[in-house]
Amino acid sequence: MSRNDAETDDTGMGVHEKNQRGGEAHASPPVINLSGQWSLALREKENHQGFIHIPGTLQAQGYGDEISRDTPWVSGLHDACWYVRDEYAYAQESGVRVPFLSQPPRHFIGKAWYGRSFTLDVPADYVLRIELAHWKSTVSVDGTEKGSDFSLCTPHQIPLGHLEAGTHEICVLMDNSFSLPYRPDGHGVSDALAATWNGMGGEIVLLTNEEIKERQTARSLYAAAHQRQMEVKGGMFLVNGKSEYLRGTHFGGDYPLSGMPDVSPAFWTRIMDIVTHWGLNFIRCHSYCPPQAAFAAADKAGVFIQVEAGMWNIFNPGIPMVDILRGETRRILKEFGHHPSFVLFSPSNEPGGSWYVPLCEWVKETRDYDHQLGYGGRRLYTAQSGWFYDVPPRDITEKDTDYIYFHRSGYGPILGGNIRNSEGWKGKDYGSSLEGATLPVIAHELGQWCSYPDFSIISKFTGYMRPGNYEVYQEHARQKGLLKYNALFSRNSGKLQAMMYKEELEANFRTPHIQGFELLDIHDYLGQGMATVGILDAFWDEKGYVDNDEWRRFCSPTVLLARLPGYVFRTGQKVEVPVEICHYGESPVKDAVIIWSLTQGKRLLASGVLPRLSLPFGKNIHAGVVELDLACVKEPWDTTFTLRMGDVSNCWTLHVYPRPEGLERPGRLDTHDAHDAEVDALYADVLHTKDWTVALEALDKGHSVLFTPRLDELDYDCPPASFKPVFWNAQMGPSWQRGMGMVVDTSHPVFMSFPSESWGGWQWEDIFDRARSFCMEGLPALNPIMRLIDDHNRSLDLAFMFECRMSKGKLMVVTADLEGRFEERPAAYTFMSAIRRYLGSKGFNPVCSVEPDFISHRLHPNRIMLSLDARLTGFHGREYENAESLVDGNPNTSFILRGTTYPLSLDMRWNGKKTVLGVIMLQGQKNRMHEGDMKEILITALHEDGLPEMIGEYELRSTLREQRLMFDSPRSLSGIRLTVRSGFQKAGMKEWREWEDGWHHEETETEAIVEIAVFNLIVAEQVGSEDVCYWKATGKTSTKEIEA
Repeated sequence: MSRNDAETDDTGMGVHEKNQRGGEAHASPPVINLSGQWSLALREKENHQGFIHIPGTLQAQGYGDEISRDTPWVSGLHDACWYVRDEYAYAQESGVRVPFLSQPPRHFIGKAWYGRSFTLDVPADYVLRIELAHWKSTVSVDGTEKGSDFSLCTPHQIPLGHLEAGTHEICVLMDNSFSLPYRPDGHGVSDALAATWNGMGGEIVLLTNEEIKERQTARSLYAAAHQRQMEVKGGMFLVNGKSEYLRGTHFGGDYPLSGMPDVSPAFWTRIMDIVTHWGLNFIRCHSYCPPQAAFAAADKAGVFIQVEAGMWNIFNPGIPMVDILRGETRRILKEFGHHPSFVLFSPSNEPGGSWYVPLCEWVKETRDYDHQLGYGGRRLYTAQSGWFYDVPPRDITEKDTDYIYFHRSGYGPILGGNIRNSEGWKGKDYGSSLEGATLPVIAHELGQWCSYPDFSIISKFTGYMRPGNYEVYQEHARQKGLLKYNALFSRNSGKLQAMMYKEELEANFRTPHIQGFELLDIHDYLGQGMATVGILDAFWDEKGYVDNDEWRRFCSPTVLLARLPGYVFRTGQKVEVPVEICHYGESPVKDAVIIWSLTQGKRLLASGVLPRLSLPFGKNIHAGVVELDLACVKEPWDTTFTLRMGDVSNCWTLHVYPRPEGLERPGRLDTHDAHDAEVDALYADVLHTKDWTVALEALDKGHSVLFTPRLDELDYDCPPASFKPVFWNAQMGPSWQRGMGMVVDTSHPVFMSFPSESWGGWQWEDIFDRARSFCMEGLPALNPIMRLIDDHNRSLDLAFMFECRMSKGKLMVVTADLEGRFEERPAAYTFMSAIRRYLGSKGFNPVCSVEPDFISHRLHPNRIMLSLDARLTGFHGREYENAESLVDGNPNTSFILRGTTYPLSLDMRWNGKKTVLGVIMLQGQKNRMHEGDMKEILITALHEDGLPEMIGEYELRSTLREQRLMFDSPRSLSGIRLTVRSGFQKAGMKEWREWEDGWHHEETETEAIVEIAVFNLIVAEQVGSEDVCYWKATGKTSTKEIEA
């Protein structure tokens, strides 16, 4: 909500607002409040629409354009042809619902005229102040234009000159057109978080020059009363002389209820309370400057803020954007520089162009300007947020920046010089990426691990932003029979997400040179494809799967850290665990005592005390080494390793497995083909095989069968299992592998011998590394023992483990390769042993009966084209890329063919003739724009005599799913021509393009593009398959911002 009656606070602002009067009534000087009813005209001054309440936005009050497929969204990170994709066809019956953001009630880009009358009692020189305005405002009084202002970051102030006493007519032209070549994804301008509002917000008043001077004086007095000294010393941040570790979250200016920025103290007090409640002390405003109320609340709460100048832009030397940055920077410092919470300043998120020189110069200029304002030393400046520098970390000095803010350095042995994600997990750190750094480093946009959306949030959208994206996904889940699992999916994926965040944050605390982090995000993000990355929802409410006590063990001023080399061990292993402390509490600690323990449930297995030590402020404080002898763990139940120092504690779950005994060939998987079925391992009349033909023969004889399909023979609707959840979101970072966790039926007897939480745990990491899923669509009656949670964009009904009756026998299916020695894969070995123990017991008695075709339909040799030595032999088009991807059967790579216009075609041949029954095709899986999706195609036989023969015409769907095209009759073929007659892209569309001076929205010529992730033959002949994780060879997505 916007503030209608401004409140007095202790920042020196608003102390005169008690004299304001709204509406048409007379107002006493010096402040005249203009809130109330205004007239409204759109696009043309004479095009009157009616009336509107100010503060407010026109879109929120029913004006502007209805949302449609063709709404000109200010966003460069979404698929403009989303409405042709199968996955987003849901919930569209009663109005357009876009899947990539929470849409506003209406959309409007352009000019709007706001008019009203006001009465002055005292003649004076007046200034119109609009606290919240978007892009450009132009003001006329009594028909005479008085001036204009332009800013995305600070209030607009337009001098009106001398006005006589009496009644006057004021007209404010507010133009939120895309006026400058900003990147359309910056949070000051983008539709991603609804920043394209048009209106006026916060304080809308007339001030005298005397009042303006009084407010300037009040800022200076406030700054003097709230001293702040920021400095860097010894690679650390010092705040008023005390070392601080910046534990932060991202904020992009999302206000789902109000749309425009909320300026109420209550709103911001709540946000700051939540931030500190979760162990954080820092907010990074991504390409955004918050309103005055945010700084005031942060001042009181002791929360630090990094402001960015409303930009995610290109900065080449000498371009106008550099001057625009300078102007916005100075306005921000004048307006908000007195706040002690405003301690860090960055010009831009992830700048483009040759930014290094102009933005390092910005640091020097801004530092000098702050001194001129009398605010010298109150804050630090970084050259940018996000990208690596042109030089290695050791060569980044205070001449260029006060601190370093990125997620990768571009140097060192870790890919990209990464300082986030799994390279630093399991007792490691990212220090090799920062070797020689002398300035403190803040890790940019840490985390980004998704949980499955909880659709109950839909009822919270009672204001400006609408939950259309959630409704699309909800209806998709409903129609796939998955909606009934929503609460379970959300909880279990959230538990996994929290485990990822623990690992990520502890790696951050362990890494030398790093002095802070910015989570992306502690709360969910509603745009850019919708990223459910928070442990809090988009309204900053708890989701319920992790509590504050658990979270603060690894996110607090003082964190105990164990450099555990992993979380899966064997009974009898001896593990050295270096212990260290990251301490930035209220004061140094003398004679600290750390107690360690190893427990199973309430049973104490081992414990000890580390030598006393004194804790200064800092990190990487070595506290000793714990020698864990895991011979004390006799049962495979989860074991907890705990460190405790007074009221501070941290703990880790260890999965310790004794070698299973009493089973024939435990853990060894069948590698025999069908001809060796007689010698396959049998245990208590149980056959284990990877060959479906062998499995069917055994089932027909009444045997019990464990079927573990080879990893390259399940169809493409059975994607790889994924231990780590989706990163950021699967719209912006699409991939074939896009899991979000699991649901384990922990009551099942298998898990008596292989314990697991319902949501999983680290014991599944190695197992899932060599595993697929099984698509259960068409069999709703069968409830799997283990479900895999698919990304909500795709919503496949996936299982990892299920049992049923089939033919005369009993069948269990597990879609993993569990082969390996106990010493190499203790979790997989123990899991396999638990399965065999269950299958050999009387308890193995499935209820649901399933026809063999349910399994057979899902089996297809993924790499058939490689086995046939298939190859591209010709094409019609301008150029192609990645010919090898046409035949590798890997959805994570793509063959791309380009031309000026359709049709485009390609010829493929293979060795010898095969009886071809049809083809399996998969559209590109890694491109968020899906611009190469094929629509109308023609398949032609290529015969040895050179004469083509048409096989059939087909129409494909724009979908992530596999598409099987069966021929009307079997064909004996040694070659095929695929002709693509059309795609799904719309002609004459505009796209955002990056040029030397910035970003421009331009109509582009529609290029003919074909992108094929998979083109496989369906043949009558037997084709072999293997346990190969071929999908790990992967191409990059089209989103550079989230690639390593």
